[in-house]
Amino acid sequence: MIELVGLFTAFLILFILRFKGIDFAISIFTACLIIGLTSGKPLILFWDAGLKTILDSSTWDLCAAVALITVLGYCLKETGLMVELIENLRNFLPGKALLALIPALFGILSMPGGALMSAPFIEDEAQRLKLQPEHKTFVNIWYRHVWYWVSPISPTTLILCRLSGLDLRQFITINFPIFIASWVIGWFAVNRFIKDKSTVINKERNIVETIKLLSPILITIILTILNIPVWVSVLTGIFLVYLIKKVPLKTALKYLWFGVKWDTVISVLATLYFRYFLTMSGTVTELFKTIINIGLPITLIILIAPMLVGAISGTPTMGVGIIIPLLLPLLTTVGVSNITIIFAGIVSGYTWSPIHLCLILTNQYYRSDLNKVYKYLIPPIIMLYIFAVCYHLILNF
Repeated sequence: MIELVGLFTAFLILFILRFKGIDFAISIFTACLIIGLTSGKPLILFWDAGLKTILDSSTWDLCAAVALITVLGYCLKETGLMVELIENLRNFLPGKALLALIPALFGILSMPGGALMSAPFIEDEAQRLKLQPEHKTFVNIWYRHVWYWVSPISPTTLILCRLSGLDLRQFITINFPIFIASWVIGWFAVNRFIKDKSTVINKERNIVETIKLLSPILITIILTILNIPVWVSVLTGIFLVYLIKKVPLKTALKYLWFGVKWDTVISVLATLYFRYFLTMSGTVTELFKTIINIGLPITLIILIAPMLVGAISGTPTMGVGIIIPLLLPLLTTVGVSNITIIFAGIVSGYTWSPIHLCLILTNQYYRSDLNKVYKYLIPPIIMLYIFAVCYHLILNF
């Protein structure tokens, strides 16, 4: 019984620390300390879990991939390539399409300050379409987060597949309909407040230049789908940015160092350590026995717990790092469907969370009324969650 008390106390402390803004890695290691001291296992458990994490080659593959993804985003920002790409796309797309595509482009990469970066770029089209601050907030938030289901370079998706043992390509292929549904649901939501029917205004199109500017992102995604290691694919994308923008060697090296979000990389290491630590401590096994004994439906836990953790954790990556190691041992089988349902709960809870940084920054930038924003945001979130759950239930019928 002491193991379960320790487990619940650890998660309570973990959430409190996150609410107070304590670093995720520190919060995770604090939780591990509580679990370890109440598990009845020898203290060498801490060392063994660390050793297993470090000696696993996939740990370093994932850390390298996440680090380089943040570098690619940094390079696109610092070289001005992303700005040029958006300016070129203005010549091809009507207002509504461009309004959706701009935050989606910034959202495809883990870019520093991504929500704040995309917000100014949709301002011109938003003003022309006479959008209210709440409308602009919805567009910036919704389309920034459509990639979780299909992006092979999303750190959250990479960590999810790594922790659950899923094949990344299989996860993307099966969940492609959810990606389409997120665009369709968002489009119908946008049509509630945009009545504009106009087409492209500027006809001065340069297709070759636009493809060239898109190539670092496209090549990175294509190589990853072809099963090239993610870190190699992303590194190729970075070099393409350097070539296109003729970045000097000294500047290129500076981007490689300063572009890494080290706190994100450390969070990945902490997440992997947490997974091994929970498994080796045996506390999740005790939790499973208790759930079976009291007759609590595991299905109910799978539907509710991820959404709560997603809302409380503040980021989907941390939500995945917390909930997957906890729920994985409770599943009789581990497949794309049950993992996706868990993931859908995490993403849903995170998207509307009042501590969701993208929502906070966008809300502040546009000075929108958050209560009104929720009127536009929550119904599509519920619709997408229901679609994801029903889709996977039908797949397994």
